[in-house]
Parts: sequence; structure tokens; C-alpha cells
Amino acid sequence: MKKLFVAVLAALALITTGASAKVIGKVNGYKVTEAEANKLLKVLTGGKVKYSQLNAKDKREIVKRLAIDKVVIKAAYRGLSKKERDFVIANAWMAKKIRNIKVSDKEARKIYNQNKRLFKDKKGRILPFKKVKNNIKLQLKQKKVIDRLMKKAKITVYK
Repeated sequence: MKKLFVAVLAALALITTGASAKVIGKVNGYKVTEAEANKLLKVLTGGKVKYSQLNAKDKREIVKRLAIDKVVIKAAYRGLSKKERDFVIANAWMAKKIRNIKVSDKEARKIYNQNKRLFKDKKGRILPFKKVKNNIKLQLKQKKVIDRLMKKAKITVYK
């Protein structure tokens, strides 16, 4: 599921171009545009190469690479239930939001010290902070994002 999630994210990032872009290929009726190719090349070459600069063989390879993304996205969309798609979207959104959140070792250690009894291995021994630090930091980042989101939420409870 994680690989599918990453593939869908990468493909979605590449397939957000306007309809007026020059079509350079098709896959199953879906257009592949020069703008999409240039976005991919920007990632692959650091912006040093444009689609128009490629030879015919390399152009075919870029179109093929973009076609794979489109085929995978369509297959994933058809193969996932609405609930699974919502889950993937929510996780992609959360991953995007937590990138910019900072959590210090001090914050993580405070949570660790308050909840040591929860951090046990299979034999019941308490795990050292080093082993759980990154997981704690991830959970704290998620909590910060959720707290900010819920602060703005307007909740109504009916009797």
C-alpha cells in the first residue's frame, strides 16, 4: 500500500497541467503533454534539460514513463474503494503538512518520559528513547497539524 501511495503521489504531482499544453503522446486515450514531460525532466535533470532538446529515443522514453504514471493512476483509482481513496488522499495531505512542522528532541523526550510504560518490546522491556524518538516525533507532528486544523473547525453537536 505504501508503494502504491508513493506512486500515486508522484504521478499526481506530474499530471497537473493545463489542457492547452502541447500533446506529445497518448496512452489509453489519455493525453501526455510536453508540460508534463518538462516537469518530469526538471525533477530528473534539475532543470537542465527540456523535452524539446531530447533525441527521438529519449522522447519516447519520457512519454513511456509518463504513460506508466497515467496507467497506474487509473488502475489505482479503479482498484481502490472510495474509503481507500479517501485514506490515500488524507495521508498524502498529512505527509505534505508535516514536512514543515518541527519537533525538538526535548519535546519528544518529554512525551517519552510521561509514557515510558507504553514503549515496550515484545518481551515487555521498556525501549530506549533512541529507538522510539522518530516515531514520537512523527506522532507529535501529526498532532500539531490536527490541532491546528481542529482549532479552525466549527463543530455543532445536536441533542
